[in-house]
Amino acid sequence: MKRRLSILFALLISFGAFAQGNGGYGWPLDIEPPSFSSTYGELRHNHFHAGLDWRTNARTGYELHAIKEGYICRINVSPVGYGNAIYINHPDGTMSVYGHMDRFRSDIAARVREEQYKNQRYRVDFELDPSVFPLEKGEVFGWSGNTGSSGGPHLHMEIRREGGDLPLNYLASGAYPIKDTQKPSINRVGFYAFEDSTGIPVVRRLQMIAGPEKFKGTVSVSEKFYVAIDALDRMEGTNGRLAVERYTVWLDNEKIFEFKVDDVPYSVGRYFTCLVQQGEKGHDLLKTWCVPNNGLAYKINAVNDGIITLEDDAVHTLKIAVADCFGNSSGCSLQVKRNPAIKVYEPAALEGTVAAVWYLPTVFSRDGMTMTMEPASLNASTYIKCERTGFADVAAGIYSDVWTIGNDDIHLQRPFALRLETSQVPEGLKDKAYIARAGSGGASSYAGNTAVEGGLQARCRFGTYFVAVDTTAPVLHPRVLDGASLPANGRFSIEAEDAGSEIATFNVLMDGEWILSQFVKGRIQVYPDNSHKKNRKHRVEVTAEDHCGNASHVSFSVIY
Repeated sequence: MKRRLSILFALLISFGAFAQGNGGYGWPLDIEPPSFSSTYGELRHNHFHAGLDWRTNARTGYELHAIKEGYICRINVSPVGYGNAIYINHPDGTMSVYGHMDRFRSDIAARVREEQYKNQRYRVDFELDPSVFPLEKGEVFGWSGNTGSSGGPHLHMEIRREGGDLPLNYLASGAYPIKDTQKPSINRVGFYAFEDSTGIPVVRRLQMIAGPEKFKGTVSVSEKFYVAIDALDRMEGTNGRLAVERYTVWLDNEKIFEFKVDDVPYSVGRYFTCLVQQGEKGHDLLKTWCVPNNGLAYKINAVNDGIITLEDDAVHTLKIAVADCFGNSSGCSLQVKRNPAIKVYEPAALEGTVAAVWYLPTVFSRDGMTMTMEPASLNASTYIKCERTGFADVAAGIYSDVWTIGNDDIHLQRPFALRLETSQVPEGLKDKAYIARAGSGGASSYAGNTAVEGGLQARCRFGTYFVAVDTTAPVLHPRVLDGASLPANGRFSIEAEDAGSEIATFNVLMDGEWILSQFVKGRIQVYPDNSHKKNRKHRVEVTAEDHCGNASHVSFSVIY
């Protein structure tokens, strides 16, 4: 019993010592011990994770504290992204960011509601003067939540500098002296054949090795190849898949590649996709090939841009090491051997493709379809699929040929312009036409309907597209009965769906006046407030319009 008490006392003393980390930062949450579901630099398919995700015991409602004195400089409210978010400027030139909040302190919430009603929209993003909401270190300004693009209750917190453009790896810098003795692990290593003798690189997957630490064979590779690494970190007190900070590769004891995540400015973070191997399912793999349009190249130390060349048929040793921000590391060693019989170019696979040079514009036009891609839209020069994969079928609602543009294993830095002719759309329906993107199971989504001479144009990502027509108005279905009493908080919703060009705008009035509402996940959520007299009947009017101008209206009464 005495031993248990002494251990508990030691843990409390330890946490008390952590209450103020390096630089005087306090804890944002009153949760002991702190732990994380994600850390800085985690590979997130199309971006780096720019902060720490603090675990909140799978629930919302923990008080959020200012980690340092300062003032609220910005508030952002959105149904996506960080959801309810607060930005605090500190005297040392840093900014702390708190995302996915459940709710704001009452005086802050009143200021947010004032901004929403002034702009008559749920989404608001506004800046504040230092005198509006000054904060002392440790002061409560809201509660943790699960709003925005959140996969579960947690606090996303960042510390930034340089005017907010540079999110810092503050755990690595010692802002919070968290204990971590667990080593990262390498889950998979992929090998990819590489050939660029024509000036347009061709890549082919050779082999994916799961559990490379236990692999005993020899990997057969092409003369030129590169590798991609799937690794994760672990930490005491959490089962989260955390970020690896450093990747290093050696060939026969010569270092040929090294990448350290370090602090990544938002202005170059969009080049994240230059680092990861596209087209692989599951968690992202970081590749050694340093592609030419890579704004993060300054963080990479690579021989021959990370392309490995074997000039003989001997067996060579490839070593890979990964490390976390606390210096814990692990690695594996693999044997590789050149196989001259491996062919990278497969002419049949290049049929129906267009050669696109990354630093030049790419324009492809055929049979009523024109695809225009701006320079530097691609990470590297490549062959892009541009193929007719179906024909017009007016009876099936397809008013143009069906075109598939691009490949799953190619990433775009910016959308391309797609133009489709509308010659098969009847004159009386041309104002109801739009470009649709084909989905799974016969479903489709709205891509755009900008009118151009003889057709429509849209900004698109890679996918399959055709012209469709929408003459059907959105369907609105209130989830409360006409004349029904509302719950104590007054909130209610209306199901809103449009199977064609999707809902573009909506509006909700109560007793003839605009009322706060948002559209998310197929519902219009309505938020009455104290400006509406309680214990009386209120008339609600809802309108919604899709991208083709089809509108619906529904009205009903509620008691609030």
